[in-house]
Amino acid sequence: MPPFSHGAPGPIWRPAPGGWPVPGQAGAQVLRPSAGAADYLRFLLGYLPLLAALFVVVLLLGAVFFETAAEGTGTAGGIAVGLLVVVPMAAHLVWKLRRMFTGTAVVVSPRGVELRDSLGFEVRLAWTDVVAVDTVVDRFSPARGVRLGDRADPGAPVVRAPEFRSRGLIGWGERVVPARAPRFVRRRLAAQPRDPATGRFLVAVGFGAAGAAGPDNPLLRAARHHRPDLFPRFPQG
Repeated sequence: MPPFSHGAPGPIWRPAPGGWPVPGQAGAQVLRPSAGAADYLRFLLGYLPLLAALFVVVLLLGAVFFETAAEGTGTAGGIAVGLLVVVPMAAHLVWKLRRMFTGTAVVVSPRGVELRDSLGFEVRLAWTDVVAVDTVVDRFSPARGVRLGDRADPGAPVVRAPEFRSRGLIGWGERVVPARAPRFVRRRLAAQPRDPATGRFLVAVGFGAAGAAGPDNPLLRAARHHRPDLFPRFPQG
């Protein structure tokens, strides 16, 4: 069951174990990622090297096939096949980005921060358990990529999808990983530290999950209010 309904004016939030505040309760504020054209462009530019590398590989393979089938058609055929592969992939990335932007919500309350997304990931981090404000990984990417040149050549360059990073809150909290999460994501998360005293996971919530970057980001302002001790070196965010 999804954490909330996108058809409603606001998220319909399932109460979390432990009595965490839900939207509508006193002091609980719902925040969402920024989803402007610049945000889409920033993510898509990160994938541009991978899409370009894939286009070149498919173009070369298509050119060989078409040139073998009919002399003189290699270049045009390779470009056509490259576009047929890369354009739908770019459109799929845009769809995934839209799903990420519209399917992510953060509830900030006097108790702490709770993040959920449309895939079923959940993170809960109490203000008292935040240990740092630092760089966090917003999206993991698989280790595999597109190898340029001979696949059997270990020295051939490999172009991989990017891992998007930003600033955010880091601390010991609760985490729910859905069963349908990719295996490489589950492995990365399982390898992260756990607090031996409480069993809590090392979790992170990026400021970007709660609005546009900058000193006016609402999650950043909430963190300054509840944990001013975390910002001795960052007076301007």
